[in-house]
Amino acid sequence: MVNFIPQEKIAEIQQASDIIQIISEHVHLKQSGRNFTGLCPFHSEKTPSFTVNPEKKLFKCFGCGEGGTVFQFIMKQEGVDFVEAVKLAASKSHIDLSHLQDNKKASLWGAEKTHLLNATNFAAKFYHSTLLNSESGKVARDYIQKRQINDQSIKNFCLGYSPNSWDALLKICKERNVPTELLEKVGLIIPKKEGNGYYDRFRNRLMFPILDARKQVVGFGGRSLDDSLPKYLNSPETVLFNKSNALYGINIAKNAILKQHRVILMEGYTDVIMAHQHGIDWSVAVMGTSVSKQHLRQLRQYCNQVILLLDSDIAGQKSSDRNLDIFIEEEFDVKIAQLPKDFDPCDYLVAEGAESFLACVNSAKDFFSFKIEMAASKWDMSTIHGKANAINDILSTAMKMPDVIKRNLLVKWIAEEMSIDEATLRSQLKKFNKQPFTIDKKQPVEQRLDASSKVERELLYLMLSSNILIQKVLEEISLEEFTNKDFQQIAGKTVELYHKNNVVKGEDVLHILDDARLNKILMDIVTTEEFQNITDHSKMLESCMHFLKRRNNKKEIHQTKKKMSETDKVNRSEEDVDILLHEFHRKNRNIHALKNKT
Repeated sequence: MVNFIPQEKIAEIQQASDIIQIISEHVHLKQSGRNFTGLCPFHSEKTPSFTVNPEKKLFKCFGCGEGGTVFQFIMKQEGVDFVEAVKLAASKSHIDLSHLQDNKKASLWGAEKTHLLNATNFAAKFYHSTLLNSESGKVARDYIQKRQINDQSIKNFCLGYSPNSWDALLKICKERNVPTELLEKVGLIIPKKEGNGYYDRFRNRLMFPILDARKQVVGFGGRSLDDSLPKYLNSPETVLFNKSNALYGINIAKNAILKQHRVILMEGYTDVIMAHQHGIDWSVAVMGTSVSKQHLRQLRQYCNQVILLLDSDIAGQKSSDRNLDIFIEEEFDVKIAQLPKDFDPCDYLVAEGAESFLACVNSAKDFFSFKIEMAASKWDMSTIHGKANAINDILSTAMKMPDVIKRNLLVKWIAEEMSIDEATLRSQLKKFNKQPFTIDKKQPVEQRLDASSKVERELLYLMLSSNILIQKVLEEISLEEFTNKDFQQIAGKTVELYHKNNVVKGEDVLHILDDARLNKILMDIVTTEEFQNITDHSKMLESCMHFLKRRNNKKEIHQTKKKMSETDKVNRSEEDVDILLHEFHRKNRNIHALKNKT
């Protein structure tokens, strides 16, 4: 699959790519010397351990171990394969790959996904045109006017109208040669029960196209304009759309969120639209679902604080369901803002304006103050039973905080807030400690290397950082003598590229290693700080070769001793014994000669 794009073209695209600009679309980076640092988008962290080196065009997280070139970042971030990542990087660098598109080795999934996105994009344009230009769209235009959504917002969010017809979309798609199977795959049409044909999923609804961070239409939401149920209808789960990962408005809001370092998280399409219309363009919404880990990990790319804006009538329900505990589990700074009773964000903005709305946002409570308030409203705090239940509710959430220091400080704070002796509270914690806290599986476990593997690792670094040494390595030892199989594979790919191009860098090898685990190992090698301080590569190579030769001689002596022992047992001839003794003494002399060199 990788060979679909020639290696030379891949190298050209990587060199042309601005890795800082591409990663900055997802991570807030700050310059630190020659490098740039930020919070890793691939795991939860408070202190930046994610580093980007613009000179080497590599990124590395020293917290979770993820790293690589701009292609590996795009693959991980966008969930695409290598070829798609290269194509995206090429597009951002204005490098034309159209002459390669007909190659039979092209990614089939990439091609299918493009067709699916073309179908959703066509549907979005059809709905938008119907809203603006058709007589039937007047019912939707009247509703929009009633909600005081202006023309600019209609354009920005590409609002549309699905006609009150069973086959309006089907007909226009047939006319424009959009395949029916694509429409079914993206959930825009539904098969008839009789099995003969399809009908439109969305009918007589105000349409909200749902775009991902790359501004691609992945799904739709539709608001009923009559008495049809459900009032709001979303696209079903498809290969493009997953409610647990989708954030309405992220395509427009992401740059503003990066600047603000925080985001307002709401629940409705019109809430987000009205917030943006009033200049509060760092707002997004979940779609009829609880906040998920995927939502938070996506938001972590842009900011480190969420202001959760809840309608007053659902705040208690949300808290009791423990849907908010995920913020604690993911170590995400969250504040809870509430509007006055009977207001949703859209209506409040229309009635009171942006200044009053922002006052509510800026007076948001910290998470555990809100949690205590909700527990107090849920339980009768005037009774022993009620207060005990409230404390247990709060403690069960507090114990989900991964950071031990913060957890202990939190217990102290809860004791003060709930007017209970801290020692008593800590004794109560024992019931929550039955299940031990586990380390996040994504956190890397440091690999324990033996002395041989450490030297082989160093040898690999020298081969990649000073290509002139590769030939000497090949003359002195065989790659088969690498005892660490991972290092042996990487060394093999390094030599392969060197023979092909007369030059090889770490990033070149990353392109052809079809193994994420080996990629991480290689990234660890090229970014190891102790290696960066090596000034005399030739001298270090001599040291490595000396170690490996001594190791190999010791191994051979051990094997010779084993043969001699076996010879004694089987009563072989004196000649066989003499040969083995000669071999044994020769190898011993080699060991002593190597010792004298040190």
